[in-house]
Amino acid sequence: MRVKKILAAVMAVSLSISGLAAVTGSAEASALPAVFGDANNDGIVNTEDAAWILKYAADKGSGKFKGTFAEYMGYDASSSISDGGEKLVIASWNDNDLKNMIEVFHEDYPDVTVEYINCGAQSGGDASVKYRSFLNSDEAKGVDLFIAESGWILDYINDDNYSVPLSELGITKDDFTNAYDYTVDIGTDHNGVLKGASWQAAPGGFCYNTTIAKDYLGISSPEEMQAAISDWDKFQATAAKLSTATDGDIKMTASIDGMWQCYATSTNAPWVIEDQINTETPRAFAEMLRPYIEEGYINPYVSQWDATWKTFGKENKTLGYFFSTWCLTSGTQLEECCGTDGNWNIVVGPQEYFWGGSWLCVSPNCDNKTEAAQFIKYFTSDAESMEKYALSSGDFVNNRTVMEKIASGDYSNPLLGGQNQFSVLKDVANNIKLNEIITPYDEKLKLSLKYALYSVAAGGDFSTDDVISEFLVQAKENVPALFPEEEVTETDAS
Repeated sequence: MRVKKILAAVMAVSLSISGLAAVTGSAEASALPAVFGDANNDGIVNTEDAAWILKYAADKGSGKFKGTFAEYMGYDASSSISDGGEKLVIASWNDNDLKNMIEVFHEDYPDVTVEYINCGAQSGGDASVKYRSFLNSDEAKGVDLFIAESGWILDYINDDNYSVPLSELGITKDDFTNAYDYTVDIGTDHNGVLKGASWQAAPGGFCYNTTIAKDYLGISSPEEMQAAISDWDKFQATAAKLSTATDGDIKMTASIDGMWQCYATSTNAPWVIEDQINTETPRAFAEMLRPYIEEGYINPYVSQWDATWKTFGKENKTLGYFFSTWCLTSGTQLEECCGTDGNWNIVVGPQEYFWGGSWLCVSPNCDNKTEAAQFIKYFTSDAESMEKYALSSGDFVNNRTVMEKIASGDYSNPLLGGQNQFSVLKDVANNIKLNEIITPYDEKLKLSLKYALYSVAAGGDFSTDDVISEFLVQAKENVPALFPEEEVTETDAS
């Protein structure tokens, strides 16, 4: 395995050199390697190049050098982005956040024209596939910024063909001293270069129907609800009580997906460990889920985001949903699924968890450098404008000082009966450690497990072994790189 890892490291740096040359555009390309893998830029690829790459890896690993490989070798990586474009164009898969962001931004920058462009995806998960095709299309030539999601951001910030350093906009890590640490870590590529800035943190909680809680569980306050579901054993006991009281008509929560999101992200266990898929966490979750399927505490046919899932709350068919902060604003999931009556509250739930998050990244095609910098700073580092946006949108912004202020203030969310969701979730945000578990395969493996859970649950005889077997079948199809045909064994390099 040692040889395999060394070769992988050499190829990774070689690819980064090639990618750097590909995105320099108007920069002095002659100062960069013209041959793929030519680390020392002497026109050939040989063992000397491998030696330079390994020397860089050693110096970086020991802390002797903290910059990129291009900087280590002294390449000229002058910026290819520019000013002078007609409008600031931002690509995403929807404008749920962007619509409000653009409106708020225009209040302070009325002369900047901002345009949203859809990458062709129907959801954030779908965007992980659609983006690659979109960003290679002619349509993407006019894109200045694009939004990346936590499940697949590594695919794009680690590829210089798709993203450029924020330093090219004059933005550095020093701009994010009040940000939640994990957001800066996730926006940093494998060379230590900051390439993404997030405007939000994404702690999650359990939103519940206060009427159902009172009528069938005798629960009259968020404090009482939290006590009733403060761990997974209590969550299951409350599910059993609710099922008995309603003859199984009202489910504990709206989908398997929400439970998995809460369970998985709080374990701090990555999907892939030493190039091997981690099945321990999915297995433990499937075992915990089994009584919910067998006793009817949850409907195994309802999938997150589908039409039935969206109506469960309004039709009083579920006690609650696992929602992240980006679900709690006007026009998003809380309103769509639960209505506007205000008979919902939020609590932390059985475990602290987080769900998703979005980052602004700079396209190599950016021709509105000044405006792009203004937009990113406005939403990700300027406390005054971030507070303004949080109060107008209800989004949980990526600034500890701002969120502490709002959490201790008189903010109220009418969709939550006037409750201040920030006061409930601010401490959860401080404990997010997404940077410790994120891998490039997360979105595809998550979808593989989802298929397995629903497929086995729908079969009537829910078996944990069957879930794991089906999960691995799906994972092999979706992420073949994790299933090499022939394993390379450890070999003495000499």
